Amino acid sequence: MELQAENPRHELFPGAYAEVHFNLAAAAPILRLPANAVLFRAEGLLVAAVGSDHRVRLKRIAQGRDFGSSIEVLEGVDAADDIVINPPDSITDGALVHVVTQPGKL
Repeated sequence: MELQAENPRHELFPGAYAEVHFNLAAAAPILRLPANAVLFRAEGLLVAAVGSDHRVRLKRIAQGRDFGSSIEVLEGVDAADDIVINPPDSITDGALVHVVTQPGKL
């Protein structure tokens, strides 16, 4: 990538390399999930969401950027969904679960 910049005080040298960070405003809030919440199945990437009936609903997601320990989710879930972290590979759609919250967390 090449960047052109004004250099009136001659602090930048021709042909020099630099590391640059840009703070770009997102058009919409970005939803990230921990990478360990994602199930890799033949039908694609899924997450296990828990409904008000305490039953699991497997939801297909579209992944955006991969940040290593978390991923950006473009579609498939929203911030209001309760997502299972570290779901077992054997989890199935409609499975009844017992929801436990950690003290001090919602």
